[in-house]
Amino acid sequence: MTDGPLSSWFRRSGAARWGVCFALALGFHGAGAAALLARWTDDNALLPNPPAIMIDLAPMAVAPTTTPTDAPPDQVESKEVIEPDPQPEKPIEETKVEPEPEQEKPPEKVEQPPDKSPTPELAVMPPPKPEKPKEHKKPKPRKTASVARTPSSAENRADRAAAPSPGANGNPNAVPSWMSQLFSHLERYKRYPSDGGGDSGIVQLAFSIDRSGSVHGARIIRSSGSSALDHAALALVARASPLPPPPPEKPGANISISVPIRYKPN
Repeated sequence: MTDGPLSSWFRRSGAARWGVCFALALGFHGAGAAALLARWTDDNALLPNPPAIMIDLAPMAVAPTTTPTDAPPDQVESKEVIEPDPQPEKPIEETKVEPEPEQEKPPEKVEQPPDKSPTPELAVMPPPKPEKPKEHKKPKPRKTASVARTPSSAENRADRAAAPSPGANGNPNAVPSWMSQLFSHLERYKRYPSDGGGDSGIVQLAFSIDRSGSVHGARIIRSSGSSALDHAALALVARASPLPPPPPEKPGANISISVPIRYKPN
């Protein structure tokens, strides 16, 4: 059976009853003793030597010692609080600041005086005496017949090969300008064939021209896929002849040209 509030109340009430009984018994004995003492004093006042009275007191009942668990706040003995002795403060250690070590200065360079050792004097030799030049006898000139040289044919060919070709030092834009004029001339004479049937294509045409601009050996090197367009390209070259003549910067008796002719329906 565990201790609870009820068991603690019974323990407290039992202790209180024992205390009350002890107090009553003590009071009764005290009252009886006081009454007897009062009578004894009265009798002694009348009698010169009153006889001694022996009183037997009943032994007092001792209440069992119980350790109350919950004592009222009035019965709680106040315990003295022992304050700890104040500990002496530790002395503050002073940190010594060590001075920074001085940096060693580099040793100063001591300039050494230049060696003033005596330079050995060179012995000056006298120049050698010049030798007398020997006289050479001049050979007598021989009499040779002057023969007139005639230039050979090989020398003539070399001179012609070394001679600059016409237009080597001419206008560098002459040839591109002539090609642009040639394409524009062919474009003016180009006609879409009536039997083209709405086809479109590019005919790659090749031919050669002479110095006067006449056309020779016109042929188709890549077909457009339409015979009507191929025939129209050949007719174009014949109709546009003569073409603009090549400039002097374009050497050669016959110049080969390849041009693309593009056809599309109007």
